Amino acid sequence: MDLLEALLDGPRARGAFLLRAQLDPPWSLRVEDEAPLTVLAVLRGEAWLCPDGRAPLRMAEGQVAIVRGPDH
Repeated sequence: MDLLEALLDGPRARGAFLLRAQLDPPWSLRVEDEAPLTVLAVLRGEAWLCPDGRAPLRMAEGQVAIVRGPDH
């Protein structure tokens, strides 16, 4: 089992929730749910993923990011 497979298999989506946001620029959204795993998908436009203490990452339309928690 590789690291990605272990990461996806571990949480098993217990207590999972879905958040869909349609926002017009300028916008900002901070989710502090302390989830062990978060999956982000940019369906239109672009977004910036801004992890605490790290450089922001630009996400373009069609990109998906998997973020390991539980840090915000």
